[in-house]
Amino acid sequence: MHLTDEQLNEYLDHESSDREQIEIHLSACDECAARFSALKTLFAEIESLPEMTLSHSIREASLWDAARIIPTPSLPVPQLPTWLTLTATLQAVIGLITLILAAPFVSNILPAIEMPSYTAIFSQIQAQWSRWLALFVTLRLNSEQAFQLPSLPHFPVLEVSSLVLTLTLAGVSMLWLVGNGLLLRKQR
Repeated sequence: MHLTDEQLNEYLDHESSDREQIEIHLSACDECAARFSALKTLFAEIESLPEMTLSHSIREASLWDAARIIPTPSLPVPQLPTWLTLTATLQAVIGLITLILAAPFVSNILPAIEMPSYTAIFSQIQAQWSRWLALFVTLRLNSEQAFQLPSLPHFPVLEVSSLVLTLTLAGVSMLWLVGNGLLLRKQR
């Protein structure tokens, strides 16, 4: 077991209570003896440096001089690259859209929550649109200006099995993870 730097410093400063054990170890261990010699040389070089006096006293310095002498720490705020910020935002939007689109299919897994199907949602939207158009046309006809408004097209009923939907979502998730891995890997 070698001596620590703290033990060597205490021995060099004559503050060690284990001086005899340290001397025995230094005579037997070449590595610790070399470290002690290097430390002794370093302290000798430090003590041989000339004493320097300050040109200004910090007590007598004005606020302007103190501001020059004592720098204020300012840490740079790290900024993410624009492309990474846009990518994260786009992924969050896509994730939100995916959650909204997957909500009706979760009702098959959680029977306690009853969610309407896409067909029912689109039918309600179309019925509301038709009511608004009828009201608008009635108001326009009463003002004696007749015209024909376009109607909403009928949406076809999309029948997708839960297995196909699950496999599609799993595939999209895997592509998303692989894409993130390729996008965010370290450039060499």
